[in-house]
Amino acid sequence: MPGPFGRVSAPPPHFPVGGPVPAADLVGRETYIRRIGERLWDGNHVLLAGPRRIGKTSIILEVLRRLHRRGALTAYVDCLGATDVRGLGERLVDALLENVSGAERSFEHAKAIAAGVRPSVKVKYEHVEIALDLAREKNDQRFFDGALDLPRTLAARTGKRVIVVFDEFQAAGRLGPRVFDVMRSRFQAQRGVAYAFLGSEEGILEQLFSEKGRAFYRFAVPIDLADAGGHRFGIAPDDWLEYIREKFAQKKITIDDASVDRMLDATGGHPQDTMQLCAALYYLMRDSGARVVSAEHVAVAYEQALRELERPFALHWTELAGGKYLQQVAKRIAHGAVLYAAESGIPRPEVLRALEALRARGLVTRLGRGKYDFVEPMFGEYVRRLDEGAAGIVPR
Repeated sequence: MPGPFGRVSAPPPHFPVGGPVPAADLVGRETYIRRIGERLWDGNHVLLAGPRRIGKTSIILEVLRRLHRRGALTAYVDCLGATDVRGLGERLVDALLENVSGAERSFEHAKAIAAGVRPSVKVKYEHVEIALDLAREKNDQRFFDGALDLPRTLAARTGKRVIVVFDEFQAAGRLGPRVFDVMRSRFQAQRGVAYAFLGSEEGILEQLFSEKGRAFYRFAVPIDLADAGGHRFGIAPDDWLEYIREKFAQKKITIDDASVDRMLDATGGHPQDTMQLCAALYYLMRDSGARVVSAEHVAVAYEQALRELERPFALHWTELAGGKYLQQVAKRIAHGAVLYAAESGIPRPEVLRALEALRARGLVTRLGRGKYDFVEPMFGEYVRRLDEGAAGIVPR
């Protein structure tokens, strides 16, 4: 019988926010999951570049789960937070070893064995043996090279497909001037290994994978999640409608099509912002004991969701202060003003540079000639209120 503090699988929130979501809450993503999964299973490399918080990580984690169930060895590596090539290499080795050892932080156990120390948890020698030479390597660059070769070694030893995901891949480029060149040179000849590259700084990734002469030029097939299928963020409104109505119905709450449309108008269908609004509405309904959603409920929930998003939005806004004219151009976009108007006081070349910088950050998207909008309409609302010093604006 398990002890009182044994591992328990807690149910996820009814509307999950703030991180990767379960497969059941990946609205309208089944086609992309299958497409990405099949390409990786066939040995193709893929690129998923897009704004933050549109579901890239949630999608790829579900892809990895399904591929692992089919027999592939999988590794997920988050490049954010790695401060040097050794740190990034250790993350990769850890993720790969977990496939054979079944234990987290397996490379720490390999280092203990290499040093003649008994590891803190029971782990079989043969499960970490392939990393013992790496554990003894003192030179950071040679260690990194060896870590990059480990997927190929694992594929050759096991005869299984190895799938490696690098999330926020653009961050790896900050670890040294030739990091991407080294990675490409190691990856390009590997057999039995497929790579997925994810990132939110679209400008950097577009250059890295699309410009001739760059390290990863045409190395991976780009998968568009932002505007695929003619729908913003690639999710059809009918998919949202079905999901939202069903989720509220599970809690015996009725929501009509008009309320769902009002919510989607307010969020623009942005995946995490829509989920944030759904969560705020759900808790409002639960706490009030109401069973039928009204326009007033949606308006109140919107204000609550916007308050909950203030901190990440404020961080975005503060970052823009470090760029020339970025905040000024962002304000004009928020108000729907003519971007190149003389009264703005911003020279046209500076406006163009600011727009490109905002787009590269994943904050704005181009609608047409001279027309831009925020990727997250709720961030646009935040900027409008910040500029006007106003409160109490609710979605119509």
